[in-house]
This record gives sequence, C-alpha cells and structure tokens, in this order.
Amino acid sequence: MPAIASSRPKRVSQPMLGHFTRLVAMLWRKAINLGALPTLTVWQLKRVHLLNGICWITLGIYAGYVLVFFNSPDWLTFRICLGGLLLHLPPLVLNYYHRYDASAYYNILSVTLLCSLIAIARRYDGVEYFLITNSIVGMLFFRTFWKLALLFLLNLGAYFGVRHAMQTVNLHLYVPDGLYFYNVNVVLFFLTLFLVVYYFRIENFRQEMLLTHQNETLAQSLEHLQATQAQLVQQEKLASLGALTAGIAHEIQNPLNFVNNFSEVGLELVAELRETLAQENLSADDRAAALLVLQDLAQSQQKVHEHAHRAGNIVQAMLQHSRASTGQRQPTNLNALCDEYLRLAYHGLRAKDPSFNATLTTDFALQLGEVNIVPQDIGRVLLNLFNNAFYAVQQKAALLPAGTYRPTLAVSTRRAGSEVLVQVRDNGTGIPAAVLDQIFHPFFTTKPPGEGTGLGLSLSYDIITKGHGGRLTVQSEAGQYCEFTVHLPG
Repeated sequence: MPAIASSRPKRVSQPMLGHFTRLVAMLWRKAINLGALPTLTVWQLKRVHLLNGICWITLGIYAGYVLVFFNSPDWLTFRICLGGLLLHLPPLVLNYYHRYDASAYYNILSVTLLCSLIAIARRYDGVEYFLITNSIVGMLFFRTFWKLALLFLLNLGAYFGVRHAMQTVNLHLYVPDGLYFYNVNVVLFFLTLFLVVYYFRIENFRQEMLLTHQNETLAQSLEHLQATQAQLVQQEKLASLGALTAGIAHEIQNPLNFVNNFSEVGLELVAELRETLAQENLSADDRAAALLVLQDLAQSQQKVHEHAHRAGNIVQAMLQHSRASTGQRQPTNLNALCDEYLRLAYHGLRAKDPSFNATLTTDFALQLGEVNIVPQDIGRVLLNLFNNAFYAVQQKAALLPAGTYRPTLAVSTRRAGSEVLVQVRDNGTGIPAAVLDQIFHPFFTTKPPGEGTGLGLSLSYDIITKGHGGRLTVQSEAGQYCEFTVHLPG
C-alpha cells in the first residue's frame, strides 16, 4: 500500500507539468504577438516578436531588481531599476498601436540614454559595455544601411562620451559593492553579445536551409515544366500527325469506294456476259475461249475487290487510330466489361469458323470495385487483345495434329498497389523475342498480308497510355504463350 500511495503524486504531477508548460507557452506566444497584424511579412513579424520579447524579458529583469532592492540602502540602484522598468513600457504600447518603427527607435535610444546615465552615475559598474551591444542590436530591427550606421555611430559616440565623463564628472554616487555589479554587468554584456550573434547565426542557417529547399523545389518545378513542355510538343506533333493521317485517309477513302463499287459492277457484268454467251450460237472452241477470258476477267475483278477491301480496312483503321476519344470517364465494373467483350470476341470468331473451340478461363477479383475509365475505349482495347489471342490459338491449332492441343484463353483482374491490372494470357503461337519491342508500333503486324493492318495494338497502346495514364506490357515465349497486362490507375 505505501508503494502505491507514493506513486500517485508522480502520475498526477506529469499532466500538471505538461499543462503548466502549455499554459506558459500560450502566454508567451500572446505576449510576443502583441500588436502583430496578420498582413505583416515574415521579417516584419519577426521584428515585432523580437521587440516584444526583449521588452518583456527586460521588464522581468528590472522588476526582479526592484523587488530585491526595495528595502535596500542602495537607493540609487532601486531608482535606476524602477526607471528602467518604466522606460520599457512605452515600446509595448507603441507595438500595440502598430507603431513598429517608433517602438524600435525608442527601444534602442532609451537603452543608450539609460546606460549612459547609469555608467556616469555608478562609474565603475561596467554598464557602458552595453552600449557596444546596443550598437549592433539595430540590425535586428532595421534593414536600411543609413539607419544602422546612424544608430551604430550614436552608441559608439555615447560609449566614448561616457568613458570621458567617468573621468571628469563626479556625482558622488559610487557605492562600495560596485565590483559586484561590474562583474554581473560584464557577464550580462557577454551574454547579450553572444545571444545577438547566435541569433544572426541561426537566422543565417535558417535562410540557407530555406534557400536550399527553394532551390530544390525550383529545380523540381523546372524539371517538371521541361517534361511537360516536351510532352506538349510530342502531343502537338502526334495531333498534327493524326490530323494529317485523317486527312490522307479521307482522301484515299473516296477512290477506294469507287474501286470497290466498280469491281463489284465488273463482276456483275461478267455474270451477265456469261448468261448472254450461253444464249449465243457459238462453236465449242469459241465458247471455251470466251469463257476462259471471262473467268480470267472475273478473277481479276475479284482480286481487285479483295485488295481494295483490304485497303479500305487499313484506311478505316487509320481513321480510328487518329480519332481523339471524346468519351467521358465514368466508374465502370471492369469485371463485367471484360466478361462482355470476351464473350463477344469468342462468339464473333465462332460465327466465322463454327469448328473453332477454346477453353475460356476467368479469374476476376471480387473486391475490385468500380474503376474510373472510358468504357468504350477500354472495350476496344479488350476486344483487340481477345481477337489477337484467339487468332494465335487458332493458328497454333492448325499447325498441330487434331486432339493434341487445347486452345486456352485466361483473363484475370486484380489490384496491385495503386493500379488495377487486367491480364490476358493465351497458349497460342506467342511472339518472337526479336519483334517483341515493335508490336506497339503503327502498321507493324506478325500476321500474313491481308489478315492484319498493324494498327490494333498501336491504337490500344495509345488508349491505355495517353487516354488513361496507364501502361500496356507484354510477356511472351515463341510457341508457348503470350500475356498482355493492362495497368490502369486505380
């Protein structure tokens, strides 16, 4: 029991000490902010803090001296300290009424006057040394050189004047314990000098650190601006290239439409000519020769139509590639979007090739949540990746004996830090390592001529990187697998 009882005051004293410390700190902040306006600059606010702080500390010192010498036979010291106490009240009043320059001048000049009179009256107390520190205190309150020089010369003149008066003027006010006051004042003089110089040193270090931090901030801002400028220039070039591509594609589209239309008309005319020849009375050799010519003409028109159609697809892809997305981002269920476009791509391929079958595997993160994207644009990306994957597994299935290969396409979603990942992996033909770095370039394709424009992955890359601020990466091993990963900001 005694041990428990003795520990209670310690537990209570700690909160009380903390409360007392906070109270003192709050009162000190209010004291040094006396008369401070919110519109003051950093330097002006520091000047107000210094003026108020010096006045409050000086008042405390003089008040202590007044109490000590209240009943002392040294009536001179008591009256000097009482005068010093009263002389340091006006700066606080001036600060309260926002007369900061007047307060600073009064503070310095009153110390000059008071120290001069005390030094002459007490003669050997060492008070004249405070005139030396007072000559540099003006640097705390003013920035103009002529003001600093004037105050310095004034205190310097007062010092030598006091030294001369001490030898010639005899007021008979010297007291026997003057040596004690001399030692105290010398100590206070060195302490004041140390504090002033230390303050300048601290301010110098603080300004140096502030300038270093500002330089680092400016360097980062400059680097960011340069990167932004380069990006804007690149975007401007891409926009100009896109506009040029769109213009050329539009101009090419019209002649291609005519080629397509006239090739179809040519095929219809060949068919009509065959019907007409069937009704004509020609010899067997003439009929065979005419049909052979018509067959060659029909094949030629068919080739023209196929290649014109292929050129039309390339032009459409170019237009799609150069088109700037106008869609708005909106919270989207990415899992549902992936599943929708996966089924769409699969059934679209089976509509063209009913014999094609593949195993579809999905691993969607249930807690993925909605992602802020443009669903139409991301849908185009997913559809392109799925179509490429199905093409790869279809080509591999055609190369292997029936029953030895099972085409598989796996789609998964998950969160990784601040990103949302969509992974599309197939076990198809893969991409050779030699061309892996080129697959996102426009018009680059690994498909045979006529089966790909080389703009699908390039368009997808632009949508992910430029349209959504994400990344599109690929990993592959030729003949084994290919995995595309879409990195979207979460």
